[in-house]
Amino acid sequence: MVAEHTDAPSKRAKVQATPQQPRIFQPYRAIGYVTNDLPFVIHSKGQQYFLTTCVGLNYQIYNVAKMNLLFVGPQTKKPITAIASSGNLTFTACGNDVIVFKRSKEVDQFDENACLVLPLIFAPLHLCTFAPTTKVSRITNQDPYTIFHLTVFGSHVIALCDDNTLKMWNYTTGELYTELEFDESFTVSTLLHPSTYLNKVLIGSLQGVMQIWNVRTSTLVYTFNSVGSPITSLMQSPVVDVVAIGLLDGNIQIHNIKVDQVIMTVKQEDRVTATSFRTDGQHIMASANMHGDIALWDLDKRKLVHVMKGAHDGLIPSIQFLNGQPILISSGADNSVKQWLFDSLDGLPRLLKWRGGHHAPPHKIRYYGDDGRFILSTARDRSMRAFSTVRDSQRSLSKKSKLLNLKVDDLKLPQVTYFSASKAKQKDWDNILTCHLNETAARTWSYQRKALGKHVLASKDQSQIKVVAISTCGNFGIIGSAAGGIDMFNMQSGLHRHTKAVTGLATDNLNRTLISGSIDATIRIWDFQSARLIHSIQLPSSVTSIIFQHESDLLGVASDDLCIRIIDVETQKIVREFWGHMNRVTDMTFSPDGRWIISSSLDSTIRTWDLPSGNLVDSFKVDSVATSVTFSPTGDFLATAHVDNVGICLWANRTQFENVSLRSIGDDEIASVKLPTASGMGDEEADAYHHLAHQTPDDGEVTDLLGTSEISEQLTEKMITLSLLPRSKWQNLLSLDTIKKRNKPKEAPKAPEKAPFFLPTLPGVDPKFVAAENAVNFAQSKIVQLGALRPQTEFKNLLKESHEKRDYTAFFNYLESLNPSAIDFEIRSMSLEDDLSELQYFLEALESQLKTRRKFELVQAYLNVFLNVHGDLIVANPGSLQPRLEAILQTHRHEFERLSEQIHYGLCLIGFARNG
Repeated sequence: MVAEHTDAPSKRAKVQATPQQPRIFQPYRAIGYVTNDLPFVIHSKGQQYFLTTCVGLNYQIYNVAKMNLLFVGPQTKKPITAIASSGNLTFTACGNDVIVFKRSKEVDQFDENACLVLPLIFAPLHLCTFAPTTKVSRITNQDPYTIFHLTVFGSHVIALCDDNTLKMWNYTTGELYTELEFDESFTVSTLLHPSTYLNKVLIGSLQGVMQIWNVRTSTLVYTFNSVGSPITSLMQSPVVDVVAIGLLDGNIQIHNIKVDQVIMTVKQEDRVTATSFRTDGQHIMASANMHGDIALWDLDKRKLVHVMKGAHDGLIPSIQFLNGQPILISSGADNSVKQWLFDSLDGLPRLLKWRGGHHAPPHKIRYYGDDGRFILSTARDRSMRAFSTVRDSQRSLSKKSKLLNLKVDDLKLPQVTYFSASKAKQKDWDNILTCHLNETAARTWSYQRKALGKHVLASKDQSQIKVVAISTCGNFGIIGSAAGGIDMFNMQSGLHRHTKAVTGLATDNLNRTLISGSIDATIRIWDFQSARLIHSIQLPSSVTSIIFQHESDLLGVASDDLCIRIIDVETQKIVREFWGHMNRVTDMTFSPDGRWIISSSLDSTIRTWDLPSGNLVDSFKVDSVATSVTFSPTGDFLATAHVDNVGICLWANRTQFENVSLRSIGDDEIASVKLPTASGMGDEEADAYHHLAHQTPDDGEVTDLLGTSEISEQLTEKMITLSLLPRSKWQNLLSLDTIKKRNKPKEAPKAPEKAPFFLPTLPGVDPKFVAAENAVNFAQSKIVQLGALRPQTEFKNLLKESHEKRDYTAFFNYLESLNPSAIDFEIRSMSLEDDLSELQYFLEALESQLKTRRKFELVQAYLNVFLNVHGDLIVANPGSLQPRLEAILQTHRHEFERLSEQIHYGLCLIGFARNG
């Protein structure tokens, strides 16, 4: 096999415009996102609680009882800066806009351009004076502002803005109700609506001063003295008039705002980010700080009870006790939401349920198993996770950390730098092998138990482990060290060494060969059983990573010279070289069929290379560098991990559901694409992909197998084609009697209630009222006119019109719209009087359709039902219907002979090729 060298960019005779979207992969959705550093919102509906969190451009709603995801909000144009909820409505602040969603659909949006409705009695002093009931457009400063706090206030929603203003909208009408502007001596920081305080809100400031405002009249009610530190949180206690004030210096004041008196003061470590009170009879207050700790305070004894050290890794934006339950819900900037249950005798909490993802960007992802349902990932947060069911394999460390009063991260292993997994023996023993940063030993893990395994595999040369591999059978674990050593477990045999660090390991399906790559620019092939070196391939540049395609025995090698080389292990030769990346290749993956290799690079591009042709067939650029890529074993999705994202992005493979041109492209055709979000593509992205799928093909480009942009109903008149209807449409028609017997009701149907008056209707599947001019006037005549009682259905009208036009297209289109029962009814209802003209017309329609060679199976089904229903009539009237039936039979014979001839020709050609 001769190696082919493909340079990038490819030269094309015609320079085309840069496409807006990639050809093969399109954004699908992102997984692994749970929450960010914005406070969550909890609302109840009956006995159920629902939790709403923010994940950047989307919000997510969880059922608190099961912690399962219910809804993902649509993607917003700007990042969400605050959220609130009331019943089925979710309010999101995006910059200076407030968007109202019902479940996951946008129902309203209002911003600073909304109309201002002034109060009927009082007018704010800071606004211009208008007539009492006048509705005018706001005249405001057009400088941009950002909403950082939202609170639902009855039928209104209140927003605090970073331009030091308070705005309140009526969300039922979308009108701006009032606006409060504060001077520089009072910078708003948080807001609370105290219980039983009608039309009043309590506002905290960075100066440590609190004010009570009547938002209905826009008047200041009371100003409190400064507490000596910026106010960071306000929380209503179970007692009326008493609130908890969290301060930047760590102090928490329990304050009676009715009499302006401090009841008690406690102090925690660092800034207070959130507080909450138990409402199940226990006088306990919880407070959170920016280091991930939650403190529990006994309000009766006025002392600290317990500190939940490292409840989260980093800032805790919100905590809240469920009403009347000993359950505390907390969220953290570490992308997790946790439920803590207070059911122990000592009153200390335990972790009940949680949902979480990586809180640092993942750097290595691989599909696990052959069903494409799970992805294993490792990140800089020193955790390994399995998606789509997100579970931390080191979950038991939370219990141990409580006993030792340490954070969970203090007990974690160092960062995983490389891992390998095999599903073959997951029920028998450990089936995941990992190597860690600056560690001289690899560790085993059990996917079945989601826990650390029993074995620690140390290298004989005591150097750092750089790469690991597990054989396809799952029986052997192989480690490669920085000193060039390769050790195999459980075989205690030493292998040959590279002169420098090993950067890649792979084995074939039958455990015959072991392949290793090294930064000494060599690829070595070993005998798996005897550890004997079979062959060595010297490359021009150091090997950074390798990947093996088991079905085709092809090895992908990424080197420091930015080239991707494909090596045929059987022939031990380089068969392809792919050039084009402008920076180091971060990861590679083969498609399941071995036709493509997909690579990611520090140049922010993800490229798809076609191995048979040696061409670059797809390339797109993303905003964040992809650190790892993996292809689903089923071929439906490509998964990527990025440096600035804690989630995993999924890209749909368009070749699975439409025809895609796989021609060679150049660097001038690289598309720039946004990463997918939790809700998938927005409307604009979907429209762009729809336009791309249906755009006019360029010169020499095809969009289907025949090079046409539209697929016709019949490619050529010589072909016998079937309809596009589902098979049940005509199969059920042939077995209608059996279906009716099976579905026969056990009880006799009840007579319908009599109508208050009589209205004549037309017979048929869809009954219609008889027009007034065609109705029979029984008052004028007592003679029954049989002709007037035989109205024409749409079926019969179309049949007659088609006979006159000699074109039965409209008639058969109508038949396709009917269900099997309706078709059977219409065939049975055809008139049997006069010269049997309706029967003749129907047979003529069938013959005409047979000659067009279209909808062949439908014609056979209709003819079968017709002969079964009217067979006795055909025998009794041979002169009128027999000639038409003989013509249909002759058409059948002609088509069968023509088709049989083509089939025999094909069989003979195949037999000749086999024998030759």
